[in-house]
Amino acid sequence: MAEHLYVATNAEGVERTARGEVTWNLPAVAGATTSPAERTAAPRGELVLRRPAALLEALDERIFLAEAIDGARDAGDTVGASTARLTAETAWGVKAAARFALECASHALDDVTAATTLPDGSSLGAVVAEARVILDRTSPAGEQRLGLLARFAALRRLRRLESELGDITLERLTEDLGADLDALDDPAWTTIAACSEAVLAALEALRHLAAPRYARSREEVLDEHPATAPSVPSSVLPTPWGPIALGAEHFSPYEPAWAAARDAAARARESAADRPDPGAAASERVFQADLLERILLGPD
Repeated sequence: MAEHLYVATNAEGVERTARGEVTWNLPAVAGATTSPAERTAAPRGELVLRRPAALLEALDERIFLAEAIDGARDAGDTVGASTARLTAETAWGVKAAARFALECASHALDDVTAATTLPDGSSLGAVVAEARVILDRTSPAGEQRLGLLARFAALRRLRRLESELGDITLERLTEDLGADLDALDDPAWTTIAACSEAVLAALEALRHLAAPRYARSREEVLDEHPATAPSVPSSVLPTPWGPIALGAEHFSPYEPAWAAARDAAARARESAADRPDPGAAASERVFQADLLERILLGPD
C-alpha cells in the first residue's frame, strides 16, 4: 500500500496549496465504471502527490488516488511532478473522516486518560467508545433499523457528548494555566483535545446524514474562515420535523468533518510526542498513516 499516491481537494476538485490553488481534472464515473481523468499540468512549480504520512496534514473534503506522468521526483513521503492525473476517488467522506478521527483518539488513550471522569460521571474512554457505536449505527444496514428519527436522536446524544468533552478540555486548560504549564506540553490535555475533535467529527458525520442541506449551509459559513465571516442569508428550510431557520446566527461553531478529523489526528500525534518514549511520535504517525490508507482504499 505504500506505493499509493493521493491528492486531497475540496468538493469541486480544487486543491489548496501554499503556492495557490490547483484545479484538477476529475475522473469520469459512468455507473460502476471509473475512468482516469485527463492529465493536469502544474500551474506553477510542480504538483505534489502524497503518500499517507504526508496526507495527514492535507486532509480535505475529497481524496483521490493519483499518479505522476511527467517529471516525477520522489521526495520520500511525497512525489513531485510537472503533470499528473487523478485515477479514482477513494472511500473518503464524512463517515470515513469520523471513523478515522475516532480511531486516532481511541489509540491515543492510555489507561489513566481513558479513566478521566466527565461531568456526567462517565469516563473519557467510554464516551469515545459510545461515539463509535453511534456512528456505526448509521451504516447503510443500521439506517434501515434506526430510520431518520433515530438518527436525529443519535445526533442530539452525540452533540451532548461533544459538549461535555469541550467542558473538560477547558477545565484541563485552566488547570494548566494555573500551574504555569503550556497546555500543548501536557499529554493528558492533548489527548482530551484529540477525543473532543474526534467526537466533533462524528457529530458532523451524523449531521450530514440526518440533514445534509442544513449541514452544508452551516458548513459553508465556517469552512475554517475567521469568526468575522458573515452569516448566511436568512431563509427557512422545511423539514419533516418543522422549519429550520437559517441565517439567524452569525459565527457557526460547526466545522467540516474532515477538518475535525485532521485536528483530532494532530492532537493525538502531539499527545504521543509528549510521552517519555522517544519513538512514540513516530509510531503514532505510522499508525495513523496505515489507518488512513485502509480507510481510503475501503474493504478489499
